[in-house]
Amino acid sequence: MAASWRCFVGLPLPEDWRRGLSRVAARLAARFSSRIAWTAPNNWHITLKFLGEVEPVRLPELSAALRGITFAPLALRLGGAWMFVSGSGRAPRTLWAALAEGDEAVSLLAERVALALAPCGFADSGRGFRPHVTLGRVKAAAAGEDWGLVDAVLGAEAFEPALIGEIVLWRSILGPGEPKYVALEGYPARDHGGSPAGGTA
Repeated sequence: MAASWRCFVGLPLPEDWRRGLSRVAARLAARFSSRIAWTAPNNWHITLKFLGEVEPVRLPELSAALRGITFAPLALRLGGAWMFVSGSGRAPRTLWAALAEGDEAVSLLAERVALALAPCGFADSGRGFRPHVTLGRVKAAAAGEDWGLVDAVLGAEAFEPALIGEIVLWRSILGPGEPKYVALEGYPARDHGGSPAGGTA
């Protein structure tokens, strides 16, 4: 039996957002004393659904389910920080960039992805969903850090609105350091007639 692949479904980010996030991460890294594993620019995305371990033989089934999802291109704008704090400590565990526009549209698309994949055996995780881009993970927090800097530095970077026109099925290859994300297939926005958005049948 072939080894399983670690997979997820998500939205790719436009190149100008990646450049802006690179500047944000560099500025924050220079300001923080904490040990933070910053996300590699090629890995930035918005997760719609994490699938976990998937046998490669099942990929055609997943692709067929994802191709059946109809959605319009998503008008999004990045802006604002969101941090995940675990336990009773005040230091965050994960630093995220949130959406200033398009949050509801992405949440609705995530619901469609979950519904499409449910017959394939991928149950809802039961966790609340909020669209975000993971900036970094705090491995060891230094005392006295001003975590409000994340929101301030993100707010100082001008992220232009973008139209995201596809969802992507990715494979995550774990190894030393950052995982490597490999795009397996993209699924373009389509109208309710099954034609690519903006096209003709």
